[in-house]
Amino acid sequence: MARRFNIEALKAISQAPASGEAEWLVAAEDSVKFLKENAQCEELVIFASGPATLIHAVLAPLKQVTPADQKDLMHTFVQTDESWVIQKSYGGGEGHRVYLEAPLRSGKSLLGGEKLVFRRSFTGVQKGESPVELSQKLVHALGLHFVLERNAYCRLDDRGDIEDVIRVIRTELSPGRESLTAVTILAKDISTYMTLADMALVYFFDFTRFKSGAFNRWGDHPRIERKAPDLFYHGGSIGNASYVNGRMIARSTIPLEQLIDDWKEESNPTRKKEYATFKIFDRKSGVEVETSCAPESLSNYFQKSDLPWEISPAFFRPDVLHRFKADPEKYSLDDRYISCRNAWYLKSYDINEAGQVHAYIGDLARLPIEEQRYWQSFNEWPKGTISKRAHENDILGEFSSEYDPLHLLKYKIGKLNAAPPDWWQPRGEAQIDAARYPATDSTLEWANEILAFDQLLVEGFQLKPLRKLLEDRGGKADASWASLRVIAEILVVSGKTVDDAKALLKPLSRLHALRSILKAHSSVEEKNKEEQEARAAYGTLRAHFKDLAGQCDKSFDTILLALGAGDLNP
Repeated sequence: MARRFNIEALKAISQAPASGEAEWLVAAEDSVKFLKENAQCEELVIFASGPATLIHAVLAPLKQVTPADQKDLMHTFVQTDESWVIQKSYGGGEGHRVYLEAPLRSGKSLLGGEKLVFRRSFTGVQKGESPVELSQKLVHALGLHFVLERNAYCRLDDRGDIEDVIRVIRTELSPGRESLTAVTILAKDISTYMTLADMALVYFFDFTRFKSGAFNRWGDHPRIERKAPDLFYHGGSIGNASYVNGRMIARSTIPLEQLIDDWKEESNPTRKKEYATFKIFDRKSGVEVETSCAPESLSNYFQKSDLPWEISPAFFRPDVLHRFKADPEKYSLDDRYISCRNAWYLKSYDINEAGQVHAYIGDLARLPIEEQRYWQSFNEWPKGTISKRAHENDILGEFSSEYDPLHLLKYKIGKLNAAPPDWWQPRGEAQIDAARYPATDSTLEWANEILAFDQLLVEGFQLKPLRKLLEDRGGKADASWASLRVIAEILVVSGKTVDDAKALLKPLSRLHALRSILKAHSSVEEKNKEEQEARAAYGTLRAHFKDLAGQCDKSFDTILLALGAGDLNP
């Protein structure tokens, strides 16, 4: 069964080929094959409009099309712009009436059914093609949301990835010619909806092929009529044109009992689940062991068992975090936990003094098996203990006593954001989240984190208001001065010596200069020199970053006092 709808197959029945045009023009009945084949796919077309093609599917109550009243359906036609209306009528002995009228107003087979696709026009205002609208009942019931850049109604799958469930596809058939519009839906989802609504899908289709400028009229011509229980149509052809017009009924392939059984299985706590194996330090026995993270392979403080505690840590190469840092749209990476949209979250992790990422085996067990395997691929034996912060928070149940300069800076920036002075440009949540310690000793990651840190801190200062503040205090700024230089002068007019002011601004100036060297068009030699000096002085790039953050934190406190913001520490 094909996974995705093939737009090329729809194009082939909507426009004449480059060669063999004469044969194509008289073979409109071949288009019915597309409908039959698409009905077996995992993604169904429920609407298509273009040259030679019109497909429009609606829902009809199952009992009213079982069996199908072919005569009634063939005499019924559903307009693409047919919609809900406030109807006004008079006559028939009933006087004036105003009432709400649903679409699908013709034919007994469709009475009580549901229209899925709407194409309304805003006369005199709208330019171009009419927009495609979807039944909100269908969209809401399936838990879908429209994502503009994908032109699709989407949801998140079990891995936290965006899944297109209903797609609106527009494509040009050739430059300057008509376009082709199609709406598709995943077969499983429309089948689920049909089962619960007790409906069937009724396709109205018309395939008419002719050559513009060479077609006069149909006149007397050979006709065809095909009748099967759920597919019936009529058509005809002349020397250079052909058509078929008919109806097809598609029924749900998912019985209600299966939906109930699937739900029972999902909510069954005893259902069989796959778990990965990890190298851990068993806190209970004090030894390194390799064990499955399955609940039956672990124990806790309150159980009498020889099994490892679920709060035993597993250790990983720091590269394990790259995936989460690289895709902030999908993953939320906090100081202590990681989440993937609404799919999963890792309750606790940290980085120890040896630079290893660690997480508890019991928390890893709650991840999807694909995610467990990802973490497993970075698993290694411990090179040290868990971090001091993790020990205090998770084992002792205490607040951490460890100095975390980046955390403190974010806290103070958050307070500035809440009531920003004129000289401060509030930093967005994305900027605050983006500033992190490097997890690895990668030069690229270090450079990226320096950039994010500078954008969070230094770029927050507004030059023009700082100039005004300096002038109000009796100073004067040179036209070439940037924000940090103006702040230094404010410190001087506030009583600091020139040397003290330079020393106080040095960490922020160093951060800004380092950002320019590492991320701008500096020479390779300059970048290598900075990296070598950082490693020589601090051992790792992570340690260098943390030290620089500490210096910036202390300088920031003095700057805030000098600018009149006060002490913003917790």
